[in-house]
Amino acid sequence: MAVNNVGSNAGAVGTQQTGDAGFQNQLAEFEAVSRKVQSQAITMRRITTELSSEKKVADERVQ
Repeated sequence: MAVNNVGSNAGAVGTQQTGDAGFQNQLAEFEAVSRKVQSQAITMRRITTELSSEKKVADERVQ
């Protein structure tokens, strides 16, 4: 008993293209989120360094 799969290949190609577009959208969203997180990490590092410097100055004044 043979099964005719000729028509199902066209559906698979359409699904593949939709999947590729979805993947590209996810990749673009990931890159945007990654840039945002990287920017926040840099900001946090700068703030941490400034607070550490201020703490050192305050500690020297107390001694």
